[in-house]
Amino acid sequence: MLELEHSNASRVFYHFEKICRIPHGSGNTKAVSDYCAAFAREHRLEYYQDALNNVIIIREASKGYETQRPVIIQGHLDMVCEKETD
Repeated sequence: MLELEHSNASRVFYHFEKICRIPHGSGNTKAVSDYCAAFAREHRLEYYQDALNNVIIIREASKGYETQRPVIIQGHLDMVCEKETD
């Protein structure tokens, strides 16, 4: 069971928790890249995935916002792994 499944934030953190369960340290981003690409396909979003595991997902503007300036959100697919528990 996901930790935040029953909180008010569950919708926001659902995919974050799933991504956290995928090992994705530096140089090991294929699985999390594939997860993002699968998310885009599942939601019928335009996406691009390259050989370096970068993913661009495009979601068109919501109805009524078509003339607004676009929003771009950028993030890293890799994470810093724990080297020592202490």
